[in-house]
Amino acid sequence: MMVQASGTGADSISFERVYDASIEDVWALWTTREGLEAWFAPEGMRFEVSVLELRVGGAFDHVMTAVGAEEIAYMAKLNRPPTAWVSARFIEIVPHRRLRIRFDIDFVPGVESYPYDMLVELHAEAGRVRMILTADRHPDPEMTRGAIAGLTSQLQRFELAIAARATQEQQP
Repeated sequence: MMVQASGTGADSISFERVYDASIEDVWALWTTREGLEAWFAPEGMRFEVSVLELRVGGAFDHVMTAVGAEEIAYMAKLNRPPTAWVSARFIEIVPHRRLRIRFDIDFVPGVESYPYDMLVELHAEAGRVRMILTADRHPDPEMTRGAIAGLTSQLQRFELAIAARATQEQQP
């Protein structure tokens, strides 16, 4: 696995990972309720999908709740509630290749709503999958720092979810 977080420009951050997995398994973790709920929240958070319509313009609505003591304290320090209801839409879908999700960041107290895009690019390479995740930076540098930490944690959970899928597939 390659671990990298870098700025790909002033307006985005990028992570690249390589997984010993099938493209179908990686895609399923991004496009199914079961897959997303297995990894999409950072450590210390709970993630629940409320609506998942995998089509361009389709909804990806979910709830993220701080459940770990450290995460609850962090949210309190930022004067934010421990639970956020998040609305998102799929704006680009190329099966097994590209997925672009636009989140509506409308849950931050005192901050006007703004769009936040996340692009996933998948490349099958000799039994492995190279995944490049590019996400917008937030207008607030503290939120961008939090997003980098959160995405780093989420991608660690993604790796565990990929390993769990491989284990399940090997069982009779």
